[in-house]
Amino acid sequence: MTKKGSLRKVKCVLLGDSQVGKTTMFNTCVINDENNKKADLCNCGSFNVTVDNTEYTIEIHDTAGNPTELKLISSLTFPRTDIFVLCYNVTNHTTLENVEEVWLKEIEKFRKKTKTILLGLKTDQRVDKGAHHKPVSYYQAKDFAEKHLLTGFTECCAFDPIRVENFKKFVVECHADDNKDNCVIQ
Repeated sequence: MTKKGSLRKVKCVLLGDSQVGKTTMFNTCVINDENNKKADLCNCGSFNVTVDNTEYTIEIHDTAGNPTELKLISSLTFPRTDIFVLCYNVTNHTTLENVEEVWLKEIEKFRKKTKTILLGLKTDQRVDKGAHHKPVSYYQAKDFAEKHLLTGFTECCAFDPIRVENFKKFVVECHADDNKDNCVIQ
């Protein structure tokens, strides 16, 4: 049971290349909320999650995977963000490289006040296809998150309800614990 009046709001923005799984994750998180609206450049929705007897409303924004389009909305979407979630596809190294080359640069001026999580998506598709197409390993991504001083790192399959629920709680835990240097869940 949550304490009366203990509802807290957290603004979360999903960023990453097109086709990494951001929209699927967004839809899975907010699917039960009829108030959520779909837009072309930025979808916005919310969901509630309870952690340690405190209820949180997570306002989640699913952004365009094209940096040019993102520039059109970043001035409206980025301010007052509590957590940036940098997404990559675990089956595609380029999407993790772009987190460094594109997405971290997009949020640079906001990082001092905002926590940042690295989220590997499409874990259900992680298959080692040989020397020419190796997926991003859990440990490669974890090292990446540590190297870039990100608040946290986790991986998820948007079709696994338990992992999605763990992700929702992970967002809150990384946001709520100011003393936590690095949050990691597997």
